[in-house]
Amino acid sequence: MIVLIDAGNTRVKAGWVNARTGERETDPIALTHDNLDQLSHWLGKLPATPVKALGVNVAGDVVAAAIEDVFHLHDCPIEWVKGQEEALNVTNTYDNPVQLGPDRWLSMLGLAHRPHPQISENVGEIAQGVFPPIILASFGTATTIDTLVVDVARSAPNSIRYTFKGGTILPGPALMKTSLAEGTANLPEAHSEPTAYPTHTHQAISTGVAAAQAGAVLRQWLIGLEYYGHGPLVYSAGGAWPMVQEETRRLLHFTQQQLGQPPTPIEWLGTPVLDGLSALALQSSATCT
Repeated sequence: MIVLIDAGNTRVKAGWVNARTGERETDPIALTHDNLDQLSHWLGKLPATPVKALGVNVAGDVVAAAIEDVFHLHDCPIEWVKGQEEALNVTNTYDNPVQLGPDRWLSMLGLAHRPHPQISENVGEIAQGVFPPIILASFGTATTIDTLVVDVARSAPNSIRYTFKGGTILPGPALMKTSLAEGTANLPEAHSEPTAYPTHTHQAISTGVAAAQAGAVLRQWLIGLEYYGHGPLVYSAGGAWPMVQEETRRLLHFTQQQLGQPPTPIEWLGTPVLDGLSALALQSSATCT
């Protein structure tokens, strides 16, 4: 068993994968930074003793040290993964691959290892480059919107490869609301639902935040359409997704209709970072054996 750790800005998620069978946890644990002592209880309840842990950390050295202390008590070493030039079937085109947030990088690895019917159905047409890009919009403390594309030159019918093209970072929905409340004299911490024409301040703020988040997703979708001739597939993740999902779905669907593009759903991913860590762990175990 290999433990998987996603140490984010707000919460730490942990799961596991059986390196022999590929079996995964069904319900990963999620803890705030001040409750990391509960990791020890969770580790003690696992169905098997873990041999090591594989993780990413964007929460800073203090959180990393606290996690390491817990795992040290269970004689379970942790390997923290950084951004890489290439891993599994994904190439990283970041100017400095190590600078890419490891959570974003592992999410891309997880995304690349998901089945994408729109791509696999056209696998015989690699030379024509008919594949849509794939977007992952993750709404957390920060919102990141990243894009994968099929690497036509390096793919083969039985081995599709991807290139991470890059992405955007902006404040997440909650951070946008907090910054308005803390940076202005008269604006509140808004609690309301977005609407077409807001008629009070809470509505105005909530609508503005949702519009900014949805607009950022739409911007990347339109660029994918412009550059590759196909509307991207869109996936969402992150705890703040419920705050913006209605506006994001509405705006994307309306744009697809206006441009004559086929409507595509936005699929929710619960643990894209853990998915990437799992794929990396299984690949490493296969190499070792």
